[in-house]
Amino acid sequence: MNNLIVRKIKEARIERGLTQKDLANHLGRTSAAISDLERGKVQVTASDLYSISHLLNKPIEYFYGEVLGDAVIQDLIAVFRKQNQDGQADSIELLHMMLRMQELGDFAKSIPEGKELPMETAKEFYNIFVPFSIAINKIASTLNEYKEKFDAELKLQGYNSET
Repeated sequence: MNNLIVRKIKEARIERGLTQKDLANHLGRTSAAISDLERGKVQVTASDLYSISHLLNKPIEYFYGEVLGDAVIQDLIAVFRKQNQDGQADSIELLHMMLRMQELGDFAKSIPEGKELPMETAKEFYNIFVPFSIAINKIASTLNEYKEKFDAELKLQGYNSET
């Protein structure tokens, strides 16, 4: 089993464009220790595998050879698991809203020209769009606050973000 796990670690590391040194830095190890790990000379610990899965955006199951869909699905699972419970609930709610708005939009596009969109459909779309828009604007505002903090720090360090 260890051979499968270490092979999957190496594959995922390369897929992400990371070096053994990058992985070593993340785990607080040496590059030689990562080389030994990837060659199966040492067992990977559960805590290291957990940390590696976060760094490489792979669900733990990936390293045991379980197929959870394509790379996009695996990324979604890994990113979702990194969120706290409130973040997970918010993400699911936003995804449900987006899917329903898409369904309603597709339905509206399918209505032949000259026929009216049912009022219930328009109301439902609007009742989803407004809270969705508020949530997205809140996320954008938070990200802009983060950007301003990083811009200020980079400016203090003499980095010009405009170049």
